[in-house]
Amino acid sequence: MARNNRNNRKPLLEGPRKNEEIEGYYNVRVIHTDEDGKTENIICPLKNALKMAYDSGLDLIEISPNADPPVVKIGDFSKYMYDLKKKEKLKKQNKTELKEMPLSVNISKHDMETKAKKVREFIEKGDKVKITLTMRKRELLRREENKRSLLDFILMLEDISVPESMPKDEGNKCIVILKKK
Repeated sequence: MARNNRNNRKPLLEGPRKNEEIEGYYNVRVIHTDEDGKTENIICPLKNALKMAYDSGLDLIEISPNADPPVVKIGDFSKYMYDLKKKEKLKKQNKTELKEMPLSVNISKHDMETKAKKVREFIEKGDKVKITLTMRKRELLRREENKRSLLDFILMLEDISVPESMPKDEGNKCIVILKKK
């Protein structure tokens, strides 16, 4: 049984290898789906796998080169690459997180600037930020006056962010979500 020569392999960053680019293996595990929808999983020599791919009019695509034996698939290479790119695009889209930044009614100017700096970092990274203004006891009686600190905070970040909606009152809290412009 010949040893697998993995040193001559192209890096995976360039994409998977296909057909004659796959070399250095004697036996490979072939995954093939026929017209009936049945999936075959067989181990055979690389030459036989290439012949099977050519006979069916498709490409031999290297899926997992580090497995023992390496895994290849018989299929359309351009369709396979399209699906890979689509999956990568979906992964990038779902990266946004919702961070939360608490505020109080009597926050000092410097503390507000420090929190605004941190929120700016989150927004530039692509995350959404939930700003929560918490009011206690007598602060609840002057709800509209106390929202001023929340509105000042939003104005500090107006160059890079926009609120998703107007600030919402929820019990003793006032909440607004900021997103990237």
